[in-house]
Amino acid sequence: MRRFVLAAALLVPLFGCRDERHCHEEMTRAQEVVNGIDSKSIDSLKGAVASLETAIAACEKAKLGDERSKLLEAKNQIGAQLSLLERRAAKKKAPAQSPAELEKVQKEGDPSCPKGQAYKHAGIEKEIRCTGPQLVDMGMDAVKQYFGTRNYKLTVTDGPPRIRAEFGAELFVFTFDKPGDEAGAKCLELYPAPGIPWREAVGRAVGGRMEKLKNGGTVTAKRGELALVVEDSEKKQLAKIGDCS
Repeated sequence: MRRFVLAAALLVPLFGCRDERHCHEEMTRAQEVVNGIDSKSIDSLKGAVASLETAIAACEKAKLGDERSKLLEAKNQIGAQLSLLERRAAKKKAPAQSPAELEKVQKEGDPSCPKGQAYKHAGIEKEIRCTGPQLVDMGMDAVKQYFGTRNYKLTVTDGPPRIRAEFGAELFVFTFDKPGDEAGAKCLELYPAPGIPWREAVGRAVGGRMEKLKNGGTVTAKRGELALVVEDSEKKQLAKIGDCS
């Protein structure tokens, strides 16, 4: 991973308001942490992201847009590397499949991942297709099982009935009508990992063709057409599917 440089404007100015000075002080601290990153260490990358988030908050308070943009760019790049390492670590912990199990999923597909997706398995040339339900159609128990087996951090609440599934910088928020609801979430919020376009994230969740997805349009689920609203800005990407009012 390349070396991250935040800006030339890291020197703390002698003049300016206190908030501006604080912003630059936090940028300087963040640069020191970033300079010492071990790109192969999850803990090192997490420490850098935390330091950058502190600096971003300080610069937002000072209304220093250029500084915040540089910090945000560095955070997104480091967050992408962090997500990659965390996924690799989770994959290594997964139980190995027997030759018979691998042969079966090659022929019949893998019901543990959403239909429309596919993946490569080590030592197998042919892709394994997924045959399970789409994320947008999964009930609460299915959502917990799906993300739990993939080592996402799960936060489950009953009031409102909600599941938060986090993996690095990636976040899914499922809100249901009632606890234990077997129907799909009435609202699914997607925060894609850095470098993943919102259309790709939504396409994976609903099984639709990415080029047909439009902000303000709809997506198709088993229970009918669901509204799609997207926030696509420099600060964040957020896609809302269903009734998220």
